[in-house]
Amino acid sequence: MKLRLESFGELRLIDPAGRPAAFPEKGLLAICYLLDRDLQDGAGSEYPRSALARFLWDSHDNSDIMANLRKTISRIQARQTELGAELLAFTATGVRVRPDAFSGDLFELANSKGEGAVERLRRLVATLRQDFLAGLADQSASTRQWIAGQRDRHMAFLVDALKIALPMAQSREDVSLIKEAALRIFREAPDDENIRRILLDAYESEGELEKARRLFETSRHQLESAFDIGLDMQALREVRKIFAGGQPSQSAAVPLSDGVARVPGPLPRLVLLPPAGTDAAGALPMLSEALIEDVTIGLCALNTVSVVAPHTAARIAQDTDKAQLILRHSISYVLDTRLTDRAGSPALFVQLVYAGSDEVIWAERFSLEKYELISHRRDIARQIARELAGQVRRHETMRDSFEGNSAAYHSYLLGLRDVKRLALPDVRRSRKAFREALQHSAHFAPALSGLSRTFLVEWLLTARGDSELLGLAEDYANRAIAADPSFAAGFRELGVAKLYLGDIDESVLALKLAEELSPHYADGIASYADTLVHASRPADALAKIERAISLNPLSPTDYLWTAAGANFALGHYAEALDQIALMDDRTPADRLSAACWAMLGHTKNARLYMRKVREIYPDFDVDKWLSVVPFKEQWQKEQYREALRRAGF
Repeated sequence: MKLRLESFGELRLIDPAGRPAAFPEKGLLAICYLLDRDLQDGAGSEYPRSALARFLWDSHDNSDIMANLRKTISRIQARQTELGAELLAFTATGVRVRPDAFSGDLFELANSKGEGAVERLRRLVATLRQDFLAGLADQSASTRQWIAGQRDRHMAFLVDALKIALPMAQSREDVSLIKEAALRIFREAPDDENIRRILLDAYESEGELEKARRLFETSRHQLESAFDIGLDMQALREVRKIFAGGQPSQSAAVPLSDGVARVPGPLPRLVLLPPAGTDAAGALPMLSEALIEDVTIGLCALNTVSVVAPHTAARIAQDTDKAQLILRHSISYVLDTRLTDRAGSPALFVQLVYAGSDEVIWAERFSLEKYELISHRRDIARQIARELAGQVRRHETMRDSFEGNSAAYHSYLLGLRDVKRLALPDVRRSRKAFREALQHSAHFAPALSGLSRTFLVEWLLTARGDSELLGLAEDYANRAIAADPSFAAGFRELGVAKLYLGDIDESVLALKLAEELSPHYADGIASYADTLVHASRPADALAKIERAISLNPLSPTDYLWTAAGANFALGHYAEALDQIALMDDRTPADRLSAACWAMLGHTKNARLYMRKVREIYPDFDVDKWLSVVPFKEQWQKEQYREALRRAGF
């Protein structure tokens, strides 16, 4: 009997007698991490000690984390000697996992040889009843990110297995298995309409439709109670009536034995643009284009999205007016791709954009190192295809909930365009458009959140400390959340309103929830970064805003404003001015420009920007302004006060 590593639920090592065996937790985590790499990349590879240390401890102090690693290695080796088994083998510079020395649930997750579809689903359901590393307490940021990625991957395995097993389910036992698998997925993705239909079919076949209704209601209540904002449930019921009346009736759910999810109406169209305008030499551009073709072919097997053929996609990529072609061909989603090179490491950057509002839904960077691309091209393609399919499905589910009223949606898009310009005339024109949308549909969540944003932006631009504007912003944000508790923009606006009302902790919580609801929502992450500046966490803010800019590289003005503010708080005044210089309209940041030039000792430039501010806001008062702008720690107010005084305010 071998030692057994259990990683789903509590992370622990089990001895041959079935008893828990003591082992350093960091060692068990390292085994899981390295075993996962082995299972994906091929067994036997050695991993650098320094890279493992950064994964386990997340520190910029290399000597500190290497000392931690040496202590951990010493404890691991001593324990392995006691157990008489070498699970991890160490060299002077690297570490290698020994998968022949133990068994474990991670092996069972990967092993599917000779299994039928239903048997594979049964094994996956048994393994995934608990989350991967659910009991792990001490986690670095890298560890948390990796664990989250693993859990997403495990859910993708389960979704794929369920899809294959669904048509083959015949017996009552099979139906119960399908239901259990769907319930497990539903726990992670309660808004997935296909999973809801599968559950409804399964419950109906067992004569338990009432249980399904209670399950869906419980899921909704859990989301509503996650943040105490006093949801207007009457408004929520009314908005559902409006949207139910404005949309075509849905076809009945398909029989369980069919297994095909039928989506009424035309499918959304997706175009994958090959990398264009690159100076990369050699085979890299050709291989990356082939990679995008692999993704396209993989997506063609789906029945939830219509994919534009590679030839047409290439023509669109080369055209000088891509937007016009995208509109002409009724394309809903665009996967934009480009080759990047950072410190000699080539990568493919991809971002999924919803064409209707130019919103970045998802973005990722994939390494294109020569050997990695050649040997793992198909794996990367499958990963991109799976992510694209999921993102489009989730976005379509959300979009269907408010596109039933086309007039409201049209007005909303006009308002969205104008509010991004950060000038009072544009903001007020945007407000008018959002109000027109609400005349068509009184509980239209995107317009409600957009209206909230206009009051927030006006409060910022006027710098008068008008509490009425903030009260309106908070009210409309709450109404947006009541209309759609899964709509991240509502929580974003609530977080910003709470910030300027002085509730910084509540602001951080709301914006954290917005990011969890929509991890690739660049505008939400940018607002999160802004709140972190005010929460006296400028370094964290800078990391967040860099993430937002990576998702939305042609960044709007407010992103750059936030980046400048974070740099200012860190004392990086020249870097703050560099960010301001990138703005299309620098007027909103004139105050900050004056402060930066003053702190750099350039009094002439500081006075120039001070006078520009005075021309627009002649009654601007530093103390009054600082009394209403929230900073968690006093040092930030004093820094700003000193800078503005030096500038001549």
